[in-house]
Amino acid sequence: MKIKKLLVLVSMLAVMFSLAGCGEEFDKPFDYDEREVAVHAMNSFMAYEKITDEYIDYYITSGNDYEKSAVKGIVQAREADNVGAFEDYSATVTSLSSGIITLEDADVEIENNKDYIVVVLTNNAENRDVEIRVKYVENGEYYIKYNEILVQNGMESLESYKNNAQLISDSYGVSIEDICLQAGVSSLDELYQKDLNSVHESLAANGIYPYLEEEMVVTAVYSKKELIGQAGMNTLIGMGTVFIVLIFISFIISLFKYLPALFAKKPKVETEKKVETPKAELKPVVTTKTENLTDDSQLVAVLTAAIYAYEAQSGNSAVSKDKLVVRSIKRVRK
Repeated sequence: MKIKKLLVLVSMLAVMFSLAGCGEEFDKPFDYDEREVAVHAMNSFMAYEKITDEYIDYYITSGNDYEKSAVKGIVQAREADNVGAFEDYSATVTSLSSGIITLEDADVEIENNKDYIVVVLTNNAENRDVEIRVKYVENGEYYIKYNEILVQNGMESLESYKNNAQLISDSYGVSIEDICLQAGVSSLDELYQKDLNSVHESLAANGIYPYLEEEMVVTAVYSKKELIGQAGMNTLIGMGTVFIVLIFISFIISLFKYLPALFAKKPKVETEKKVETPKAELKPVVTTKTENLTDDSQLVAVLTAAIYAYEAQSGNSAVSKDKLVVRSIKRVRK
């Protein structure tokens, strides 16, 4: 039973990893020519790679998002990654445009996504390879201009194009075959497609394409050995920093025992001597008034007992305390 559960778990993990490794494939999100967009990406990279230092700050501070990403990536690869001189794409652009080489020969890949495409270029720089990823989205302005030209020239459909060709043939007395022969094509369908391409070329000459560049990411390519070494160095630096901080914190905590003595209130030192005040002399109080102490019962009892004891010691045992009456008590002055 345990073995079956283990096999099921392993199978589920295998399926999850296989699904994660397989990326979803998309069709072209918009119409574009692969060679043309690859050449456009190369020309765009060369344009920003060759700018002078005085324009770098301008593009980084005042450029649009695409210009900022392109210039920052190129500067990062050149200064931080030390890739050296970049490969010149001029010859590759010419070969791609003329159809001499394929995209694979030029180390170009195109990734189709849901709403955009990414052209991936490999630049064989002086010190190490550099990967260039240019993101393109659909350009709505292109289609607006394109349709305007088609409407102006009666090319919005093949049927309207053929009607216009027939009008020209009737007006000038030239046959359709002669028109196609002069254009170097064999049919009106082929001529229509040729004219559509000429509209696209005229827009491209003005810098208007079916796609619009949105971001350029320039990254130096490191080998696995270099990446592992860099990761190890980053780990050591991170752990060393943590230990240094912990040691510093421990040192700070060890100083806490001195805080009570540091913040204890010290007695103020009196700078002025105390002025000694003479003590007042105690004078005896002379009382001229005769005090009557007969009302003090405790005092009377004590004196009676004393007298009785005195008489008893003198042999006057006949004296009884019942017969002894204290009439008055007076203070004797000496």
